[in-house]
Amino acid sequence: MDPKRLIIGAVLLLGLSGALWWSNKQEPKPPASAEDAPKVLEIPQDQIARIEIRRMGSEPVVLVKGANWTIDAPVKLPADGDAMNGMAASLAVLSSERLVDDKVTDFAPYGLKAPIMTVIVGRKDGKTHTLHLGDSAPSGAAAYARVEGEQRLFLVSTSTKSALEKTWRDLRDKRLLPFDSDKLTRVELGAIEFGKNNANAWTILKPAAMRADNFAAEELVRKLKDAKMEVTNDTGEEASFPAKFAAAKPVGIAKVTDHKGTMQIEVRMGKEKDYYAKSSALEGIFKTTAELGDGLAKGLDDFRNKKLFEFGFNQPDTVEVKQDGATYLFTKSGADWKRDGKTIDPGSVQQLVDRLRELTATKFAASAAGAPLAEYTAGKEKVIVNKLGDIFYARRANEPEVYVLDGKTVSEIKDLAAAAKEMAPPPAAKK
Repeated sequence: MDPKRLIIGAVLLLGLSGALWWSNKQEPKPPASAEDAPKVLEIPQDQIARIEIRRMGSEPVVLVKGANWTIDAPVKLPADGDAMNGMAASLAVLSSERLVDDKVTDFAPYGLKAPIMTVIVGRKDGKTHTLHLGDSAPSGAAAYARVEGEQRLFLVSTSTKSALEKTWRDLRDKRLLPFDSDKLTRVELGAIEFGKNNANAWTILKPAAMRADNFAAEELVRKLKDAKMEVTNDTGEEASFPAKFAAAKPVGIAKVTDHKGTMQIEVRMGKEKDYYAKSSALEGIFKTTAELGDGLAKGLDDFRNKKLFEFGFNQPDTVEVKQDGATYLFTKSGADWKRDGKTIDPGSVQQLVDRLRELTATKFAASAAGAPLAEYTAGKEKVIVNKLGDIFYARRANEPEVYVLDGKTVSEIKDLAAAAKEMAPPPAAKK
């Protein structure tokens, strides 16, 4: 045989072999049917009791499900419940991108002889499922996978691989104050103390009994509930946090009390406007978010209720304005508003009601001064207004707090009351 032809044939055979190997390892096309993309794992989620993650070059991470998920190794810590429930759900029904081969005898070419990562799922009934993840496919959009004891070779998405490729730091409970917001009874921010009233709304208890802006108080609770440590895998950076906390400027100290007891968090701000937190619920100093820092950097007036009336979306049955010697009294009668027995245009009275509903102070004062100017009544609520020079002071009847009003608002209320007109009589019927 011609040696040249022999060499050419060998080269062609080598090329075909390479092409075949490459085709077996190349990125799969989307499956045409569910049969092309069978499930890698199917486990009843309520059976999953233990998950072990082994990554090449790292200590195994062991997670155990009791009343809640906990990290059992390499450290013992509470786990992030949401993250763990998501991981368990992913493992319960783990989908593939494609079944590459259902009878593989050598997994080494796919990085599965010494897997990059192994996930062992332990069940309540004692059974275990071991998932191995190997090399990425050539395009990098999928990875090879197999279940121990099976000959099937799968490709799974890189997002699936990333969802499982977690360290203990990724999976720890990152909440700085793990309290139960539904059973919260007290919140303290420095010298300010909040409690719930009979309507289950927040009120200020200290430094004195005051009406609270319920939205502002709930926003503080939300920020404390959402307070989390920022994750870092740099142990050197973590080691610097105590010194940075000690040198940082105090921002605020908050305490929360639920059915389990009281927890405290202290937040400080560094020179670079980075925030550090120390929590009584955890050991150590942690880096945290500016949102938490901003939430704690507030004073008493930020939480006081500046609205003078509390009837909200409830419609009062009487509205009265007394100002500059004039009295305007409107009474609800069925669907009509009446004044002196006459039916008043409902739209004009509604404008007055809306203005009283939105009556808001510009700031607070230590005491009221000046001569009486006006009284506003809506249902059972009454507001008394005094004037001294250009300043308008207001109080809710039988309450000590003093509010400062915008003079323009005071004029608008009088004008709306005076502008309310009688309803025009219906047109006479034609004979």
